[in-house]
Amino acid sequence: MKETLISQIEAAFDAAGWQYRKVEQQPVIECEFEAYHAKVAMHVQAFEELSTASIMAQLSFRIKPASRLPVWDALMRTNLTLNVGNFEANIETGEVFFRISNVFSGGSVDKGVITSLVRTAIVEMDRITPFLAELNRQPQQPIDALLAREDLLPPVNSESSP
Repeated sequence: MKETLISQIEAAFDAAGWQYRKVEQQPVIECEFEAYHAKVAMHVQAFEELSTASIMAQLSFRIKPASRLPVWDALMRTNLTLNVGNFEANIETGEVFFRISNVFSGGSVDKGVITSLVRTAIVEMDRITPFLAELNRQPQQPIDALLAREDLLPPVNSESSP
Protein backbone atom coordinates (compact mmCIF):
# COMPACT_ATOMS: atom_id res chain seq x y z
CA MET A 1 0.00 0.00 0.00
CA LYS A 2 1.32 3.41 -1.01
CA GLU A 3 1.97 5.92 1.77
CA THR A 4 -0.21 9.02 1.67
CA LEU A 5 1.34 12.44 1.25
CA ILE A 6 0.09 13.57 4.66
CA SER A 7 1.59 10.50 6.36
CA GLN A 8 4.94 11.28 4.70
CA ILE A 9 4.67 14.89 5.94
CA GLU A 10 3.92 13.60 9.44
CA ALA A 11 6.98 11.34 9.20
CA ALA A 12 9.12 14.37 8.30
CA PHE A 13 7.78 16.23 11.35
CA ASP A 14 8.39 13.17 13.54
CA ALA A 15 11.96 12.85 12.24
CA ALA A 16 12.57 16.53 13.03
CA GLY A 17 11.13 16.07 16.53
CA TRP A 18 8.38 18.63 15.94
CA GLN A 19 5.06 18.32 17.75
CA TYR A 20 1.85 18.78 15.77
CA ARG A 21 -1.89 18.18 15.83
CA LYS A 22 -3.77 16.27 13.16
CA VAL A 23 -6.95 17.95 11.94
CA GLU A 24 -9.69 15.32 11.92
CA GLN A 25 -11.07 14.25 8.56
CA GLN A 26 -8.57 16.52 6.75
CA PRO A 27 -5.09 15.95 5.27
CA VAL A 28 -3.85 18.74 7.55
CA ILE A 29 -1.53 19.13 10.50
CA GLU A 30 -1.16 22.25 12.63
CA CYS A 31 1.49 23.37 15.09
CA GLU A 32 3.28 26.35 16.57
CA PHE A 33 6.95 27.25 16.60
CA GLU A 34 8.71 29.62 18.97
CA ALA A 35 10.74 31.94 16.76
CA TYR A 36 12.88 34.95 17.65
CA HIS A 37 10.12 37.60 17.60
CA ALA A 38 6.93 35.61 18.03
CA LYS A 39 5.18 32.29 18.17
CA VAL A 40 4.44 31.27 14.58
CA ALA A 41 1.29 29.25 13.94
CA MET A 42 1.68 26.74 11.10
CA HIS A 43 -0.90 25.00 8.89
CA VAL A 44 0.40 22.22 6.63
CA GLN A 45 -1.94 20.71 4.07
CA ALA A 46 -1.47 17.82 1.66
CA PHE A 47 -3.20 17.80 -1.69
CA GLU A 48 -2.93 14.11 -2.59
CA GLU A 49 -4.34 14.39 -6.11
CA LEU A 50 -1.76 17.08 -6.94
CA SER A 51 1.11 15.54 -4.92
CA THR A 52 1.47 18.99 -3.39
CA ALA A 53 2.21 20.17 0.13
CA SER A 54 1.22 23.69 1.13
CA ILE A 55 2.80 25.23 4.23
CA MET A 56 1.25 28.36 5.65
CA ALA A 57 2.56 30.42 8.58
CA GLN A 58 0.29 32.98 10.23
CA LEU A 59 1.20 36.33 11.79
CA SER A 60 0.61 36.31 15.55
CA PHE A 61 -1.63 39.40 15.49
CA ARG A 62 -4.17 41.02 13.18
CA ILE A 63 -3.62 44.24 11.31
CA LYS A 64 -5.88 47.10 12.41
CA PRO A 65 -8.17 48.59 9.73
CA ALA A 66 -6.32 51.93 9.80
CA SER A 67 -3.00 50.17 9.15
CA ARG A 68 -4.06 47.74 6.42
CA LEU A 69 -3.18 49.77 3.31
CA PRO A 70 0.41 50.52 4.38
CA VAL A 71 0.84 46.91 5.58
CA TRP A 72 -0.47 45.51 2.29
CA ASP A 73 1.95 47.86 0.49
CA ALA A 74 4.87 46.62 2.64
CA LEU A 75 3.90 43.00 1.99
CA MET A 76 3.81 43.51 -1.77
CA ARG A 77 7.21 45.25 -1.68
CA THR A 78 8.57 42.36 0.37
CA ASN A 79 7.12 39.78 -2.04
CA LEU A 80 9.15 41.36 -4.85
CA THR A 81 12.34 40.42 -2.97
CA LEU A 82 11.43 36.79 -2.25
CA ASN A 83 12.74 33.85 -4.26
CA VAL A 84 10.31 31.29 -2.84
CA GLY A 85 6.95 31.65 -1.15
CA ASN A 86 4.88 34.77 -0.73
CA PHE A 87 3.02 36.87 1.80
CA GLU A 88 -0.76 37.04 1.62
CA ALA A 89 -3.38 38.97 3.55
CA ASN A 90 -7.08 38.68 4.27
CA ILE A 91 -8.33 42.19 3.63
CA GLU A 92 -11.50 41.73 5.70
CA THR A 93 -9.95 40.24 8.84
CA GLY A 94 -6.45 41.74 8.87
CA GLU A 95 -4.80 38.30 8.97
CA VAL A 96 -1.38 37.93 7.34
CA PHE A 97 0.10 34.66 6.05
CA PHE A 98 3.26 33.37 4.44
CA ARG A 99 2.62 30.48 2.05
CA ILE A 100 5.08 28.15 0.38
CA SER A 101 4.22 25.02 -1.59
CA ASN A 102 5.97 22.18 -3.37
CA VAL A 103 4.89 19.59 -5.91
CA PHE A 104 6.43 16.16 -5.31
CA SER A 105 6.88 14.18 -8.51
CA GLY A 106 6.24 10.47 -8.29
CA GLY A 107 4.41 10.84 -4.98
CA SER A 108 7.58 10.43 -2.93
CA VAL A 109 8.34 13.10 -0.35
CA ASP A 110 11.85 14.12 0.59
CA LYS A 111 11.76 14.81 4.35
CA GLY A 112 14.47 17.42 3.91
CA VAL A 113 12.30 19.36 1.48
CA ILE A 114 9.39 19.38 3.95
CA THR A 115 11.56 20.58 6.84
CA SER A 116 13.15 23.21 4.60
CA LEU A 117 9.73 24.53 3.54
CA VAL A 118 8.59 24.71 7.16
CA ARG A 119 11.77 26.49 8.26
CA THR A 120 11.47 28.97 5.40
CA ALA A 121 7.89 29.82 6.38
CA ILE A 122 8.89 30.31 10.02
CA VAL A 123 11.92 32.46 9.19
CA GLU A 124 10.03 34.67 6.74
CA MET A 125 7.11 35.24 9.10
CA ASP A 126 9.42 35.91 12.03
CA ARG A 127 11.52 38.30 9.93
CA ILE A 128 8.52 40.43 8.87
CA THR A 129 6.73 40.44 12.26
CA PRO A 130 8.45 43.48 13.83
CA PHE A 131 8.05 45.54 10.65
CA LEU A 132 4.33 44.82 10.53
CA ALA A 133 3.99 45.52 14.25
CA GLU A 134 5.58 48.94 13.70
CA LEU A 135 3.24 49.72 10.79
CA ASN A 136 0.28 48.47 12.80
CA ARG A 137 1.27 50.87 15.58
CA GLN A 138 2.20 53.82 13.34
CA PRO A 139 0.69 53.41 9.85
CA GLN A 140 1.76 56.89 8.67
CA GLN A 141 5.51 56.20 8.76
CA PRO A 142 7.46 55.95 5.48
CA ILE A 143 7.49 52.31 4.37
CA ASP A 144 10.85 52.46 2.57
CA ALA A 145 12.59 53.77 5.69
CA LEU A 146 10.89 51.19 7.89
CA LEU A 147 11.79 48.25 5.62
CA ALA A 148 15.42 49.41 5.60
CA ARG A 149 15.72 49.15 9.40
CA GLU A 150 18.17 46.36 10.20
CA ASP A 151 17.60 46.71 13.95
CA LEU A 152 14.26 44.94 13.50
CA LEU A 153 15.79 41.82 11.93
CA PRO A 154 16.45 38.74 14.06
CA PRO A 155 20.11 37.77 14.53
CA VAL A 156 21.49 35.64 11.71
CA ASN A 157 22.56 32.78 14.00
CA SER A 158 19.46 32.77 16.19
CA GLU A 159 19.14 29.91 18.68
CA SER A 160 15.37 29.94 18.22
CA SER A 161 15.22 28.31 14.79
CA PRO A 162 13.31 25.01 14.74
